[in-house]
Amino acid sequence: MKNSATQRSAMKLLPSIFLVLATASCANIPELEGSETAALRKAPYPKLIALDPALGAPTDPVSEAEEVEEDLSTRGEALAKKAEALQNAEIN
Repeated sequence: MKNSATQRSAMKLLPSIFLVLATASCANIPELEGSETAALRKAPYPKLIALDPALGAPTDPVSEAEEVEEDLSTRGEALAKKAEALQNAEIN
């Protein structure tokens, strides 16, 4: 039963998906050939670097999770204090 309902909803979406794909295929995308400047054509290829040194040392997920948990706990306590202050505030 549930499968047929899913199939019907998927079938209802097919015309919309087809329309989006057909519209996207009609897009007028300019050619890139000849659009670069002479200076860009003569520029040297960029130097490649290794990712490991560029990204830095890997972080320890356990200590990072503890830091995030501590930060969230602190923020939660501060929000609880604000909520309590708002609950106890007198309204004129």
